[in-house]
Parts: sequence; structure tokens; C-alpha cells
Amino acid sequence: MAAFASTILFMTGGCAVANEGGAVPGLEKFHAALAAVEDGRRTRPVSILHLGDSHISLDHLTGEMRKLWDERYGNAGRGLQPGVPYQYYSVQGYRISMSGEWEVKSSLPADAHGAFGIQGFVASAARADAEMVLDADEPFDGVEVEVAGAPDTGYLSLAIDDAAPLRLSTYRKTPGLVTLYVPAAQARHLRLSPVGNGGPVRVLGWGVRRSEAKEGGVRYDSYGVVAARLDIVSRWRDDIVDAQIERRRPDLIILGYGTNEGFDDGLDLAAYRKRLVALIDRLRRVAPQASIALLGAFDGARDSGAGEPCGDGWVTPPKLGKLRKLQQAVAAEKGAWFWNGEAAMGGRCAIHRWVTQDPPRAWPDHVHLRPSGAREMGDKLWRALMAGTD
Repeated sequence: MAAFASTILFMTGGCAVANEGGAVPGLEKFHAALAAVEDGRRTRPVSILHLGDSHISLDHLTGEMRKLWDERYGNAGRGLQPGVPYQYYSVQGYRISMSGEWEVKSSLPADAHGAFGIQGFVASAARADAEMVLDADEPFDGVEVEVAGAPDTGYLSLAIDDAAPLRLSTYRKTPGLVTLYVPAAQARHLRLSPVGNGGPVRVLGWGVRRSEAKEGGVRYDSYGVVAARLDIVSRWRDDIVDAQIERRRPDLIILGYGTNEGFDDGLDLAAYRKRLVALIDRLRRVAPQASIALLGAFDGARDSGAGEPCGDGWVTPPKLGKLRKLQQAVAAEKGAWFWNGEAAMGGRCAIHRWVTQDPPRAWPDHVHLRPSGAREMGDKLWRALMAGTD
């Protein structure tokens, strides 16, 4: 960390600019990993982990970024949240369904407790008629399933295409993460269910790997929870989260929280700063090889309460800009990369213009982006993250 302490972060329209040495402050490790893949010194995929709120939960913004990385480096696969954890859950390139008696728990409530990992959800079932089904547009070469194992957990049945189902144990002598990996041969269909004659299974997430990616490729895992704040991570199990991150060995960790906090007029900024610093310090311990990126919240507005006016009765919440400045200051202090989502949209009150223009790029709630607006911001964020890599 000390090597980054005195680095200056230059911002232009929400994008970081390379310093005189050509490196983008805060992204040195990520860019080094990409360079190693491009010049053949590395065959292991570049790994990216993106955690955040509703802006990434529907995969429009993240889907655009994934497409751009796939085009340049090749698709090395991705992780997915378990089954269909919430209404309207949809990921590009996959069709996913659940049936039977699954119990899906979310880590969003303040009193939530359970074996949560980085996906933010746990899907539990014990009966064999409970199924998760995945169909992929493009073939994959491997399947991975992350479960919360314990002495009382049972077996999973995993069927790949038309092959006979495999029986996989989720037992663990002490509670913790169990990762199951099964190679496949150009498969497109998965069916996952409890065996049904043992204990329950607790699925944290599943995903696919692809080996055809040229020069190692990029694996981009994005997990968003609608209405999430930064403190959601305090309800995830430390041992499970650390094991998941260590297994992925991310080269870049992106944190996309702040919108929901910024609408809270009672937000304690000093307490938020302590939580953010503690999380960055923890991530540096668990993933010392990773660059860390903080996304400053997109512009937003509301139609009541205190705030600066934006027109037609809409106002900017007073804590939103202060929170964004705090994030930028913490990023500079901790050697992380910062991207200003509001600036990239066009500045304060841009959200009102995005809502009222024809065609609109944001929804009338003045918070969420329509698919076209989300893809535009995904393109801008990708280009900012990749600045200086050509």
C-alpha cells in the first residue's frame, strides 16, 4: 500500500488519466495483468470481481463491459448468483429458472444472518424436486458450484447436457465454503438439484468456465443486490467471503456502492468512511495482487425533501455529493482508483435530463438507468478502466 500513498489521481470528466509515467494510479496491478496476458507471459485468465447495488444487478451496465472485455481478450467464463434470487433477475447470454421448494435468503435486511458469500444470497433446499436450470447461448467447458458446507449438509445432483447426473457431496466437517468443479465438453445445459435423501444443500452461486478464450481471456464476476449499501458486506460470512476471493485471485475488485446511502439524509459520513477504509484494508489483505476501484455514485434526484433543485420539483439529495467526495478522498488515501459516475453522466442534474430527453436514458424515479443509459455508462466505465492499456 505504501507505494500508492503519495500518488495523485487526476480526473477528467469522470475518467482517470495516466500520470507522466504512463500508469493509471490505482490500476497498476490490473493493467500489469492485462499486459501479461497480451504478451503471452500469462495463460491464467485475468479475474475481475464487481460488487454493488441495483446499478449492476440487471446486467445491462456489466453486460456491456463484459462484451468489450470478451471482444478484446476472450471469454473465460463467469460466476452467477444462485438460481433466480430476485424478481427480474436476468443475465445476458443465459436463461435461468428455478422450480420446487427452494428457500432464497437475502443478506439485504439489517438483521439478516446466514452463510452468505459474495453473491449476497443463499438458496437452500432438501427435496429432489427442487431444481435450478441453466441454458447458455455459448458452450462452456467447466461448471463450478459454491455451497455452504457443514456436517449436516447433503448431496447435489448435477446434470450436464444429456449426461447422467453426478452425485456431489456438500459435506464439510466444520461449516464453510465447499467449491465443486466438474469439467464439461462444449456443454450448454445444466440442471442442479438436491439428491433428496440426505440433509439440505445451501447454494451460494454457480458459474461456468470457458477454455477457448485466446491468451487467457477475462473472467468478470459481477454480483449486485438491489437497494444494497456498503454495510451489506458486514452480513456476509468472513470465512466464506475470504475463501471465495482467494480462490478467484482477482486482479481487479470494483466496489459500486453509494447511491442508496446518498439518499439517506441521516447518513453518518464519518462512520461510513471508517467502514469503507476497513473494507479496502481487508480486501488488500485477502487479495494483495488486486487493484481496487471505487465507483462514485451516479447522479440521482428525488421529488421531495431537502436538496438543490434540478427542475420540475426534483432535487439532489444533500448527502449524495458529499458521499462521492468522501469516496474520492478515501481512494486517494488508500491508493485505489476512483471514477466519478455523476461527472461521466454530465454533472449534477444530468439524471433529470436523462429522464426527460427523447428517447429517455433513465427511468422516471430519477435513480435507475434504462438499458440504453446503463450500456452507455458501462462503455464509459470500461474505457476509463482500460485507459493507457493500448
